Amino acid sequence: MKIRIATALAATAVALATLTACGASYDETVGACRKELTERSEHATGKPDACKDVKEDDYTKLVIVVAAEKEGWFDENGDVDIAEMMKDGAEN
Repeated sequence: MKIRIATALAATAVALATLTACGASYDETVGACRKELTERSEHATGKPDACKDVKEDDYTKLVIVVAAEKEGWFDENGDVDIAEMMKDGAEN
């Protein structure tokens, strides 16, 4: 299960990197959405207004990446920190 999570997070990071191939206005929209997701409370529900124009697949990826960032599952290089993920899993 941990390997699948790590693989999914890595694939998500790659997919987010490909978003830069879209137009500048969409990139700005995605950036605003990511900022909103990063700054919102962990108890907030629903899709923020800043994310309404983000494609559903991209939004799902953003939610996963932001959640992983908040959990500290990326190291200082932006790579998935498997040890941190496993440590968090062992605590639950």
